[in-house]
Amino acid sequence: MIAALFNPLDIECLVKTAVELWEEIDPSDLSEHQQDMLNRARDAMLAEHAGQQPSLPEAVSLISPRSAGQAWVLRRWDRHEDVVTLHGDEDSALADLATYVRGVWDNLVGEEGVPEQPPTDDREAVRLYYGPERDDQPDEGYNLYAEDIARRGPTRIVPLSYRFPDADASERANRNAAFHPQTDSNDLPCVEVDGVLVFAYLDHEVGAVRVSVHCDTAADRLVRPDGTVPLRVEVEDDVVLDDSADGTPKRDLLTRLLDAADDHQDQAIREAAFEAGVLWRCPTCQWDNLGEAACCEGPGPCRVPKPKATS
Repeated sequence: MIAALFNPLDIECLVKTAVELWEEIDPSDLSEHQQDMLNRARDAMLAEHAGQQPSLPEAVSLISPRSAGQAWVLRRWDRHEDVVTLHGDEDSALADLATYVRGVWDNLVGEEGVPEQPPTDDREAVRLYYGPERDDQPDEGYNLYAEDIARRGPTRIVPLSYRFPDADASERANRNAAFHPQTDSNDLPCVEVDGVLVFAYLDHEVGAVRVSVHCDTAADRLVRPDGTVPLRVEVEDDVVLDDSADGTPKRDLLTRLLDAADDHQDQAIREAAFEAGVLWRCPTCQWDNLGEAACCEGPGPCRVPKPKATS
């Protein structure tokens, strides 16, 4: 943060300078947040001159931009090509690699311990072709690793005593909502409400009406201390997502367990979670979703509804 570059006396000097300069400009040139900060600073300066004790600011949380997610990078090479592809998860990357392996399986036919037909299991097919150390094939190999996708954005300062905007503030935000039409082939139509962007458009490749909500630019007053924006999404009369509960949402225990688990523990935890109904697997893209998810929340475009429980 910029404030970390200055000592407290420097910051006080900057604040007083800003208040003095503010008297000479049009307030409408500043954002609502900037005006609020300058008003508070001016009140504090007047209280200091009057010998009064200014009120202390409320406790706040500093929120850095969150990672946009994770992509799996697959690099495969041989004597003829060197190919790099991106995938939403490890399984889909291995499935892509296994498709290639099955197409060149004849390279292995006749070797000891190698079946005439490639295994149906993707991991086993890849392991048999490249070997445990990925060096069984001359001039061939692959690398597969996860890479975090960075997301640009400012560090936010939000109060720990978070409260969603009241009726008047919400009405003003709704009244000031703006529609941004599509202007060229690289743009999409969207509605902007208090910094939240809602895109709704026809996607001919998916063959569906797609709705995408982007909260990175949401107004600070909408951001909870954990960095999330409360959302409630309805399709017709059905609620497909509801994260609108008051207070700060807590990370799910299952998510924390999976984050801390090794490969063997991960498999055992998932099996138990499936059995208990805490996880469900998307029948289309095989993404593992938390039990409360009404539709697939995988990194791709798949948004298949949660299958109904069978008796």
